[in-house]
Amino acid sequence: MTARMAAMFGLVLVAAGAAAAQEGELWEPATTTAMAITGRVTFAPDRITFGNRASLPLEPAGEIPNFRAEGQRVTAALYRVTEPANPVLLRGSRLCAQGRPVRAIVVWQPPPIGAAPPGPSRAMAAFSSQTTPQEAEAAGSCGTFHYEVPQPRGPR
Repeated sequence: MTARMAAMFGLVLVAAGAAAAQEGELWEPATTTAMAITGRVTFAPDRITFGNRASLPLEPAGEIPNFRAEGQRVTAALYRVTEPANPVLLRGSRLCAQGRPVRAIVVWQPPPIGAAPPGPSRAMAAFSSQTTPQEAEAAGSCGTFHYEVPQPRGPR
């Protein structure tokens, strides 16, 4: 393989990786709340898309060290909703039951529960407040949702 061909092949791989990252990570609902309200979620750094294809545009806004969630402290990623809204989701549900627009989404990887095998999972909390939340139950909290990240199946 010539150097030029190798460089072109590398560019194709980089482009393919960027496209996969842009598509986002698929999250399957792991709780009845997530099943009933959001359904399956596709999460990318610039957008969250819910089971009924409604979405919110996002921008990364940093990390929240020691974010308090469900009695534990975790490092969470903060995303600002660039066009605050409260879209209609599954069965007419909304992230914020109070009707206020969602202004921030906080995402973290919760620790495994009990004897459950460690697997990739995600938790998400939505907020209507304009201040940076320090805990899942902070003022302006709309709710917390839990998901599993399906793993690709290998060849059999």
